[in-house]
Amino acid sequence: MSAPGDADRPALEGGLPVRDTLLPFFRVELGSEEEEAAVRALRSGWISTGPECERFEADLAGFLGLPPAQAVSVASCTAGLHLALRAAGVGPGDEVITSPMTFPASANAILHAGAVPVFADVVPAWLTLDPAAVRAAVGPRTRAILPVHFAGWPCEMDALGGIAAEHDLAIVEDAAHAIGATWRGRPAGTLGDAAAFSFYATKNLTTCEGGLVATAHPEWARRMRVERLHGIDLDASQRDGHDYRHWESVSLGWKYNLNDLQAAIGRVQLARLPEQVRLRREADSRYRAALAASELVEPISGPAGAETAAHLFPVRLRTERLRVGRDHVLRALLAENVGVGVHFRALPLHRFFRDAGHRPEAVPAAVEASHRLLSLPLHPGIKELEQQQVVEALLRILRWYAA
Repeated sequence: MSAPGDADRPALEGGLPVRDTLLPFFRVELGSEEEEAAVRALRSGWISTGPECERFEADLAGFLGLPPAQAVSVASCTAGLHLALRAAGVGPGDEVITSPMTFPASANAILHAGAVPVFADVVPAWLTLDPAAVRAAVGPRTRAILPVHFAGWPCEMDALGGIAAEHDLAIVEDAAHAIGATWRGRPAGTLGDAAAFSFYATKNLTTCEGGLVATAHPEWARRMRVERLHGIDLDASQRDGHDYRHWESVSLGWKYNLNDLQAAIGRVQLARLPEQVRLRREADSRYRAALAASELVEPISGPAGAETAAHLFPVRLRTERLRVGRDHVLRALLAENVGVGVHFRALPLHRFFRDAGHRPEAVPAAVEASHRLLSLPLHPGIKELEQQQVVEALLRILRWYAA
């Protein structure tokens, strides 16, 4: 898709873009405290996996209400999902039910474990797993459910938990979007057997790159801690100093560890998280209020009992009431200097998953949403005026193209 220009802008009132410069889709929220923490880690003499990672794990466990040993820092959410599925006993010949409305990492982790992803359809209003579709997808080879909390909204976890209990299935939450979210008062990430969080640059809490696995099972945590670092029983920090001990390779493993520099940044970010989520929720509410009267667009929300972490603000365009499709609106917004995203195009629409035999027609709600979704800029530092400009640009584009 080429860069947008004047030809992509409808001749709207005034003729000029709503903004003079591009409003980025996201801005990284890092400040002097993160800089100071990173410098302290650099000067500590220990920058690989070590004491800062242990403190970060303990801090995150405390935030989630878990014992410190049941949080395991990792290199990415994808790594965390892979390790959690292995700890759940998922392997070759097994099936794992998951959502088609997600980043490829969710399904890739299932494939990394040697299992087969089975896509169940989503609830149209929420774009999280439809419990009825999950129930219909359970078969003799099903070993686990991997629910994906979407845009900051938790899934309908009571129903999914009931299905898992009925069929003796593990639940591994993909909580990449959901740190700071709650389901019926419980933190996302504590609603199943294990959960993986993402600390990528765009997330509510960032370590630049990285992630963490939280689990209800101490034995899972012990296994994941070994497998995240080549399958050896002692990491370098445990062999440092006068008390040298020989390490041993005790299992298959990967290079999935976080480092102390990242963890130091993450500890500052975690301390700021409640305020950052509050600001995100306020921005989310402003968008909802400003768009409430439009019959051409509808924001995505979550089930009753869910409280959002407001990671993203996806909206569904009522394209049946427009003369153009979603991509035309997307280009027009970019020409108005408003950054946008698309979360997501259902995975069975992508070549890799189509070639693997996944059929788009099996998940009609996800496919239908894929052609209508746009995500608007949302981050803790977004200004009310910037949001007003986003809404002004979107609504006037939609009015111009109304059928």
